[in-house]
Amino acid sequence: MTENERKLNEMSTQLHNDYLDTTAGMADRVAKEVAKTRTQVIDLIGEYANKNDTISRARVNTLLRDLEQIEREIRDVAESALTGVIEESVDTAQSDVSEVFHKTLGLSLDFVLNAKVAESVILPGMSGERPTPKNLATYLAQRTGPDGLTLSSRVWQLAGDQRAEMGNVLRRGIIRGDTTSKMVREIKGVYDTESWKARRLAITESNTAYRTAIGYTAEKSKFVSALRLIPGFHHSEKCVSVAGQDRHGLGVGIFLPTDADIYNIHPNCTAYTQYILSEEVR
Repeated sequence: MTENERKLNEMSTQLHNDYLDTTAGMADRVAKEVAKTRTQVIDLIGEYANKNDTISRARVNTLLRDLEQIEREIRDVAESALTGVIEESVDTAQSDVSEVFHKTLGLSLDFVLNAKVAESVILPGMSGERPTPKNLATYLAQRTGPDGLTLSSRVWQLAGDQRAEMGNVLRRGIIRGDTTSKMVREIKGVYDTESWKARRLAITESNTAYRTAIGYTAEKSKFVSALRLIPGFHHSEKCVSVAGQDRHGLGVGIFLPTDADIYNIHPNCTAYTQYILSEEVR
């Protein structure tokens, strides 16, 4: 590693670590947005309550059908919040990489960030568009990931799981003759228990967006020849395995910026990359 690379990567690592603190706040924000729909479930339970504070068994199926509207609300809220998180992550990545190259090497990457996307392996579906945070967020939300799903599909799973859990709670409570007050407490418990899924999804999407934006800049920059993959803090088996590859004969853990799989290795991934500079700036 040259002195220029050392300075560049020390600053990049620090900014990445700062960003990870930001992702925790993003994840909490998404979870809180989803949690706001809880009041609608509570209101729904109140509408079905009898005078003795229970719900008639004869109305269970109707109540469960009405939960579908709340599932749709969870989907809408979660997808909107996650798209915002992705856009914020791209914006942060672009700011970070510009700051790093300017402060350590005196180089500007404006020509990369302001030019229209062309012949990109990382962003093949954005040809002719500018890589603005909004455009990139829209593309990443619509792109099919390694799990075969788009962001919308993942959100549908999140909302469907939550509705199913709430349905189970209400069905059991009605059959047992529980009070609506007890059912409300258990619904709150469902939201608390399921919130980790929203946080995990937010962290996954935000980190993928951050890495992808940096990867695109590396792909298009004449100053970067390769990237070194650093496993995440938890050193997951998958991260360590990928980082142990010598895929191109450049050395263990060294990849080309066009190796798009390194930007989304697994859910909740905190891996990051370091720059290997081209000869003219090494």
